[in-house]
Amino acid sequence: MLAAEFGPRVAELVGAVTNPDYAPDRDAYEQYREHVADSLRDCPWARVIKVSDFTDNGAGLIHTTGPRLRTLADKYAPLVPVLAELVARPDTPLSAAAKEHILAQLDRAAARFAAVRGDGG
Repeated sequence: MLAAEFGPRVAELVGAVTNPDYAPDRDAYEQYREHVADSLRDCPWARVIKVSDFTDNGAGLIHTTGPRLRTLADKYAPLVPVLAELVARPDTPLSAAAKEHILAQLDRAAARFAAVRGDGG
């Protein structure tokens, strides 16, 4: 439907950043990290979309309270190094300055996740 309405490129990008159904017998967060790494490995523009969403979610964590705060920190913290590696790749279609800015945002998000999780880093 997306391809028919918006073209195959948009459908490809949406598919790359959309979470699939996960196997119920495996850890959902582990599957999430695997999906992100696998789907973004060969789709540089999807990296830009995903890291934009991720850094927004990471920054927005400061507005979350209660048990959901720890749940999100546990979900997102292990993904920071994966996204940092993907952003830093030469084929990621961003300028060096944009990459530096995003990597700094990821560092800030990692520090916030660590503080919430109490793991110090």
